[in-house]
Amino acid sequence: MSETTLKCKVVIGGNASGPALVTRQPINFTAAMCKVPNMVPSKRAEIRDAHHELFRQNIRDKVLVFPSCIGSTHTGLVLLDLVSLERGPAALIVQRNDSLLISGVVLSDVWFGKKIPVVEYAGDDIYDLIRDGTEVIVDGGRGEIRFAVSEARAVAAD
Repeated sequence: MSETTLKCKVVIGGNASGPALVTRQPINFTAAMCKVPNMVPSKRAEIRDAHHELFRQNIRDKVLVFPSCIGSTHTGLVLLDLVSLERGPAALIVQRNDSLLISGVVLSDVWFGKKIPVVEYAGDDIYDLIRDGTEVIVDGGRGEIRFAVSEARAVAAD
C-alpha cells in the first residue's frame, strides 16, 4: 500500500476524512433523500432512489465521490437539512460542481456553523483509485485528496 495524493479544485474549504462511498452515477438528492424512510431519524441520509446504484446506502459521515448532481433547486435544501442535523456526508468529491449542489453546504456553514469540504476532481481515474470503504482525507485548504491505494490498483489506473 502507498499513499496517493490527487490535486483538486477547492470549492468549499475545510478538512474531513471518512470512508468513501463511490458512484459513477449523478445523484438526484431530492429523489434520493426525500422519501418517507428518511423521515425517521434513524434512517436519515439513506439513498432511497430505487433507480440509483447507491440505493439503501447511508451517506452520513462518508466521503461521497460522484460525477455531479441532477435535480432541482431543492438539492441545496436537502443538503442543508442533512448537514444541519449532523447527518450529512463528511465531504463531497465531485467531478462537475454546480451552485445547486453547494448552496445548502454554504448555508449550513453560515446559518449553523457546520461546514463540510467540497472539492472538484474532473478525472475519471478517481473511480479506479478510490473504492467504497477506502479511507479518504479531503484537504480543502491545500486542494488535495489523500488515500491509500494498493500497488495493483495504481498500476491498473495508469
